[in-house]
Amino acid sequence: MHANSNGFKIALVFAMLAALAVATGTATYAWFSSNSVVETDMASGRSGTDEVKLLVSSSGGGSFRGAEEASIEQVNKTKTDNLMPVSTADLSHFVYNTGTVQGEAVHFEKVKDEQYYYHGRIYLQAVAEDRDKSERMALYLDNASENGGEFLQNTKGSIANAARLGLTFDDDNKVILRLSEESNAKSEQAGDTVIDGTRLSTGQVIDSSGSSLKAVKDPSVALKEYLAGDNGLGEGATEPLLLMELNRIYTVDIYFYLEGCDPDCSDVTQLGKTDFHLAFYGVLAEGGR
Repeated sequence: MHANSNGFKIALVFAMLAALAVATGTATYAWFSSNSVVETDMASGRSGTDEVKLLVSSSGGGSFRGAEEASIEQVNKTKTDNLMPVSTADLSHFVYNTGTVQGEAVHFEKVKDEQYYYHGRIYLQAVAEDRDKSERMALYLDNASENGGEFLQNTKGSIANAARLGLTFDDDNKVILRLSEESNAKSEQAGDTVIDGTRLSTGQVIDSSGSSLKAVKDPSVALKEYLAGDNGLGEGATEPLLLMELNRIYTVDIYFYLEGCDPDCSDVTQLGKTDFHLAFYGVLAEGGR
């Protein structure tokens, strides 16, 4: 592993391509009827000290053994050239639009077998010897130039404005990240989601965890809230994604999807390509917490 005095990092690389397809209508609307493509690459780990190593694995268990990189394994069987808009409030329950009536998305079904979105998985472990077991590793997103630089690269089109990246750690700690704080032009936006006769407003998504659907506040957070840069944590990061126990193996689930209730999820998201560079930055938390 490569030494780095600032902490240790993982690099995950995503290449996202929205495929151009024939629109099913003449107007721009949300919950469009065409495909997008997601391609995933490797996850790699680097440690900042000889005392603590960050290991990454595709399968966990004894497969770590000092591994510096591992492939991100897809969990669901969804073909990645058939990602369709969905909506979720918790990364556990997803719905999709099955049809529109007079330009309004009013009919929804719960997603079965994780269709329409990407779900991948890796395993992380912060390994340390002769360290107090109460110490914790604070994990952030990393935007440092030495580890790949900008999170969004080669961005074309508007897919990043409507997309979401979800991360869960041991199916407990969860975060949904907005990949862009930009918005499409008003003429390229749509707000056509209707639940029980009420149109959802900007900043709302569909909660389908109960027996009936309901509109709730969009739980996604800005990327910068968890982002570290070239100068460490002084560029907007307010809290860690996770406080990792030393020597514990964490299951990290990765979700990529298009949020159908986002006004930017319209036909224009079909036209672009965006490369995503995702990295984690870890430092020992002060006070061992």
